[in-house]
Amino acid sequence: MSRIYRPAILLVLSLCVLMPSFSFAANEEAATAAQIKALQKSVRQLTAALNETQGEKKSVQGELRTIDKKIGKLAKQIGTLNKQLGGAEAKLKKLQASRKPILASLREQAKGLEVQLKQQYKTGKLPRLQLLLTQRDPEQVSRMLQYYDRINQTLADKLQHFRDDLVKLDQAEEAIRSTQQTVFDRRDALQKSATELKAGRSERKQVLARLEKDLKAGSKKLKNLKADQQRLEKVLAQLQISISEVALGGNDRAFSELKGRLPWPVKGTLTRGFGSMREGVRFDGVILTAKQGRAVKAIHHGRVVFSDWLRGYGLLLIIDHGGGYMTMYGQADSLLKDVGEWVSAKETVATVGNSGGNSKPGLFFALRYKGKARNPKQWLVRR
Repeated sequence: MSRIYRPAILLVLSLCVLMPSFSFAANEEAATAAQIKALQKSVRQLTAALNETQGEKKSVQGELRTIDKKIGKLAKQIGTLNKQLGGAEAKLKKLQASRKPILASLREQAKGLEVQLKQQYKTGKLPRLQLLLTQRDPEQVSRMLQYYDRINQTLADKLQHFRDDLVKLDQAEEAIRSTQQTVFDRRDALQKSATELKAGRSERKQVLARLEKDLKAGSKKLKNLKADQQRLEKVLAQLQISISEVALGGNDRAFSELKGRLPWPVKGTLTRGFGSMREGVRFDGVILTAKQGRAVKAIHHGRVVFSDWLRGYGLLLIIDHGGGYMTMYGQADSLLKDVGEWVSAKETVATVGNSGGNSKPGLFFALRYKGKARNPKQWLVRR
């Protein structure tokens, strides 16, 4: 067999071996996408059913849900705009810095070219004519002519370099103008969103006042707290079924191996502990009081299985870590991840807020194992 054709044949054989793998990967990716859609549909149906019960849409809680979600959307938008603005400003600074050496180079080149062009104008073609008339040695004439040709070529090269730098300067200035406009647009959009957010928070205060008035009776408050817990139990039970049906994949390291070594989800003060009683209802999570808007981070690698508003918990994110373990991050100001997304340990998934009818900003954090509440503090590093 000819050596020329061997590499080609080997390449074809390699592709034949690899193509089933590519096909399998593509099929697996398509299956995963379908599973995620199925999970998203299941969650949407669940939240819709919960919101429809007991005339929820027309109640004060329904109004609170609408406002909390609006505020969450605006807060997320502001976070995105801030990042975009920061990136645009950094780009503008870099472009302005790149413009300086081009300008300095052009100034230096202009000085040298001015002197050389003046000299060239004075002498014109006279040196070549003088050489031909005064020099008798042909070799000397040839060397001198080459010398003058090199000088002319050097001048031509310098002029071309000057023109190239002028083009670079023009491009840099155009990029600066474009980026400046992007910065202006981002600032305008940010200002508009901030104004809308302020109005939304003001509106929420009014709704919370009405809600508090509505819940003045202790028996009604107790009834609502129990109903809120039942809603969460229903959500978790349905999620367990959905997760088992779609089989979204495992973990790179078992959650159970990291007890007592997991990072805290937010830098804050523990103001309500696991198992504490309120209005006769046992609390199955913890509250970490923290500054509004502070980043909330996933404590471990996993997949988002719920990202929506839930009565009593506000904007709530639930992450499945595999092996029956789930973590919950509630009363958020904004949710930054959607159902089906993978998250890494210490990745920002939400921001601290007071959604769900809470008076102070903080994070509701809870941990479940096979649906049963566990004290999350036991799983986190000591501090």
